Amino acid sequence: MQAIAKIEQTGLQRARGTIDLALVDGKLERFYQSGSAKIFMPKTYAQTIEAVLVNTAGGLTGGDKFEAKLAAEGATHLTVSTQTAERVYRAIGPQTAKTRVDMKLTEFASLHWLPQETILFDCAGFSRQLNVEMDEDSSFFASEMMVFGRTAMQETVKQGNISDQWRIIRGGKLIHAEALRLNGSIEHKLARQASADGNICFANTLYVSCDAEAKADAVFGFFNNFADVQTAVSAWDGKLVIRNLCGNTARLKKLMIQFIGQFRNIANPRVWND
Repeated sequence: MQAIAKIEQTGLQRARGTIDLALVDGKLERFYQSGSAKIFMPKTYAQTIEAVLVNTAGGLTGGDKFEAKLAAEGATHLTVSTQTAERVYRAIGPQTAKTRVDMKLTEFASLHWLPQETILFDCAGFSRQLNVEMDEDSSFFASEMMVFGRTAMQETVKQGNISDQWRIIRGGKLIHAEALRLNGSIEHKLARQASADGNICFANTLYVSCDAEAKADAVFGFFNNFADVQTAVSAWDGKLVIRNLCGNTARLKKLMIQFIGQFRNIANPRVWND
């Protein structure tokens, strides 16, 4: 305890990273990276431009701060992923690791936000804001997984401080807002039936487009074939929302990879196969 108190007093070097990427009509308009945040744009033969975000710090911990600005304008189809799973380690003291992602879509642009899973360790502190500003004719698709402890390593997340907020503005109007807040005894809260029903990983998928509601039946039909994964599907006001709960990370990840590839009808990001 004395060692931890000393660290809190003297402070540790924290990771910082900033990304600003913009494509206009399928061409690179802006490419900026700094600190521990890097961008790679692998060659792909899919019907999309791929960008891969990399955290060279090797994970997140209390006091780290990362920001990303992503823009797809005009005739652009952009898919953004991450090189590997993001790991949020134990925080020393009350500080959380903070990330902010701002995305902008104009005209008929499409942006698909498909990071690999976020793995939370015991006593992790994590705060994230995800903001999207899009035109009426734009299309946005996002799918993320959050994992509380690595199943294969028999890890348990007992305590932590987690905050995740999403805001989607379409045509100048706020059409979607959600917030996840878990702190204190996370293990007990996840065990409740009204929260995670004892599951330790979940996926959150959102599709905003003119054809979102028309896809609801096909999505429900797909997940209805997998009884070991709890799924809820809702569609209204031009958006499709999918929630998945599972007790096995590898199982859920494999299923989501299958679903995303089928839903988009585009090859999944190449880094998922590494």
